[in-house]
Amino acid sequence: MLDVESTALAKRALGTYFAVVCAVSIASHRAFAGKFARGHRLAGLAHLGVLAARASALATDEDATRGAVWDAVMFATGMTATLTAYRDFAKAREHVERRERASGTLHRDAAVTGSEMLEHAFYHLVNGFQIAYVWVSGTQAFKTARLETRMVICLAATSVWFAREKFPTNSFSKNYKSGTFVDLETVMYRVKKYQYVLYKTVLLHGLNVSLAIAPRAELADMFEWRMYWLLLNAAYVFEFFLQTLVRRRYIPQWTMLALNQALMVISTAAVIPVVTECVLPSAALVAFVLNFLNRRREVFNVAVALVVSSLVV
Repeated sequence: MLDVESTALAKRALGTYFAVVCAVSIASHRAFAGKFARGHRLAGLAHLGVLAARASALATDEDATRGAVWDAVMFATGMTATLTAYRDFAKAREHVERRERASGTLHRDAAVTGSEMLEHAFYHLVNGFQIAYVWVSGTQAFKTARLETRMVICLAATSVWFAREKFPTNSFSKNYKSGTFVDLETVMYRVKKYQYVLYKTVLLHGLNVSLAIAPRAELADMFEWRMYWLLLNAAYVFEFFLQTLVRRRYIPQWTMLALNQALMVISTAAVIPVVTECVLPSAALVAFVLNFLNRRREVFNVAVALVVSSLVV
């Protein structure tokens, strides 16, 4: 876990970041007005408010209780914002979808397509399954259950991946392989790709397997976990939100890039303690290797990681 001084620094960074995001949002208040797509505008505003309130609670030590409620509300408002975006904008963006060569929103002229919105909806579902599993794994009943039972519950939390093929898959690597974008954008796209691999193999599958093998009842209450979970939820929507502000000329591109970079840096402070204290090396290693050797078979890969980790630990 972070020491007292590092925790205080992380809280200041978290509070400062969301204060800047709120200031940018207030300055761009016209983005939330207008009759067209009013449902999405209101849903996005509600989700932004929930994220900001959660950040304020974490930064000011007012987050001791109701953690599960916060997580449920974040999931509900995030999913609502994503689905209303698809409902209100997907058809209008069909011409963009035919033109875009890669998935990503860091470029000044990039636009969010309908397929990207649906893909994000899937990852919101993944978030919902994982956070429910994290809270279940913290119960005494889970901790005292047989290993086989905990493994089945872990697989149930992973079962959402059976629905992956029902959602679009957008190529992300084209952003840095095709030469479409250059310099800082290319570097940031590569970093985002590496972050995704880390997230999927270590913080998703690796962590889920680790909780089944060696339950950590205190995980949901760890400041580092709560900070990581908030920033993960923020990252899913801020990328699209900030790009919209750029396209509407409410903010310059460099502001959007700076906020994305800051989010990457701050997230690191939360991720490292979670990985080092809660993720079994065997679980992360197996998930990482199978991510490349046995692609698109997530439930099977997690099952293998469960078996291997149960034998190693």
